[in-house]
Amino acid sequence: MPASEIGLLETLSSLFTRAETALGPFTVEDDPAWPSPCLQGVAGPGRRYWQPVRQQPRPEAPLAGLGAALDCPIPASLEAFYGSFFSDPITLPSPWGSLSLTLPWSAEEWPRLLENQLGHCLQQRRFKLEPAPFIAVREGDEDGIISLRLRDGAVVLEWPGQRTRETLAPSLEAFLRQLIDAL
Repeated sequence: MPASEIGLLETLSSLFTRAETALGPFTVEDDPAWPSPCLQGVAGPGRRYWQPVRQQPRPEAPLAGLGAALDCPIPASLEAFYGSFFSDPITLPSPWGSLSLTLPWSAEEWPRLLENQLGHCLQQRRFKLEPAPFIAVREGDEDGIISLRLRDGAVVLEWPGQRTRETLAPSLEAFLRQLIDAL
């Protein structure tokens, strides 16, 4: 694994640790229909503790199907991001408002995640925007989608149905470091 991908994984791991320290233990509604290796012990009636869990390396790149469908290479940073941890969305403060990172909850969720990514990128093409798979959503009154631009790996904020994009960080790792600093 190249040093840049290792750095991104270490940054993501640091973000999870810092978030749990700042926000308290992660809990989720106990739903037997959505099993995950992230699930831990009982947190209370109908709730479970959970932790982000490292995914097992897989022989193929996690987003290979998306890259093939878009006929566009997927940056190694995005492959590392989606192929590193299983996690429930964690609502985090950021310089751009409250947001939730979008990672797979389990291996069984991969097909749905890839379908959503493909639909998102095809919608962008319909608006004559270059494809940028999502990595997070902005929470609250100011909806927005945080995506990674495939051309240069920059992280951008976009709004559904609009052609406007705001560059938030030159790279995924720089974006994650800004989230760590906001905690």
